Amino acid sequence: MNHRFWLHVSGWLAFFATPFILPAPLFNQLPAYYFYYLVATKIAFNLVLIAIFYLNLYRFTPQLLLTRNLGRFALYIGILLALVLLIDNTFLWGIHDDLAKFMQTARKTDPTLQELPRQEFFRPFQLAATVLLFALIILASSLWAVVADRLHQQEFAQRILLEKTSAELALLRQQISPHFLFNTLNNIRWLTRVKSDRAEDSIIELSEILRYMLYQAGSDKVFLADEITYLSRYVNLQRLRIHPEARIEFEWEGNFQAVEIEPLLFIPFVENAFKFGIDSEQSSVISIRLSLAGNDLLFTCQNRIFEKFNAYRPEPQSGIGIRNVRKRLDMYYPRNHSLRVDDLGRIFLVELRINNLIHG
Repeated sequence: MNHRFWLHVSGWLAFFATPFILPAPLFNQLPAYYFYYLVATKIAFNLVLIAIFYLNLYRFTPQLLLTRNLGRFALYIGILLALVLLIDNTFLWGIHDDLAKFMQTARKTDPTLQELPRQEFFRPFQLAATVLLFALIILASSLWAVVADRLHQQEFAQRILLEKTSAELALLRQQISPHFLFNTLNNIRWLTRVKSDRAEDSIIELSEILRYMLYQAGSDKVFLADEITYLSRYVNLQRLRIHPEARIEFEWEGNFQAVEIEPLLFIPFVENAFKFGIDSEQSSVISIRLSLAGNDLLFTCQNRIFEKFNAYRPEPQSGIGIRNVRKRLDMYYPRNHSLRVDDLGRIFLVELRINNLIHG
């Protein structure tokens, strides 16, 4: 049985114990052997309140949240209150009648006993206590229903977001930039034509990239070392097409072997750096760095900004790839990450921190 069941059970056990912990004022007016009779009626009355609790929890308050019809809800609660007061007074009248019969019999043997005044059973205190108890039952069940409804809405929204993001991630995993693939194949063809020793290595690099995206990146988690190897191969293939004087810095520091991470978190930023940070006529610099200290990872990617790319360069916070990464970070690393994407004028900077990474 789950914890909710035991929460209900423990709560109602405490509720049923109230006649013993907080005796009603009637107790001191009854003979000792009438005590159990009053307890029985109190338990029966509590069962009525419990039924009202669940009726409001599963019917009236959810209907109010759905329809926003406050008038109907107030009508239902008013009817229930009237019913509770009627039942409570019926029990009290029954106790009084039974006690009156007892007193008549007892006075025959003990004339000093006085008749119990009937109005003692309907003091304002008793009425206020019943109304207060009813209000607490309605308030508790309504709050419970509201909280359950909010949690259900959050769970539903999170499930929709997860399904949407999973679909986007699946698409991302299955695709590779056509522009990158076209350029890489052209470069490999040129290397083959000039009989360069780099042709075979480039083919191996490309095949390993495709293998990683088709197989390893399909997992929920990958080793950070494998992700870095994938990025390294991507950078090596990009070097084939850029000017020899362009400076590409790709550095990493730390023990990445046993640390796991979500796949393909960094590649959208690296792709943008090569797309907008390389110019054939001006000196280009791209800097990619990863450092791991304990379970905390820092990824930075910087590239120069060229005027001729201004019309095509995405805004720092936009782009499908960046939005996808943001959603995945919020989903898989809530409160354990920070992402900074800034256009600093002549430099485009990405800084991603992920804390408390899991060791495989």
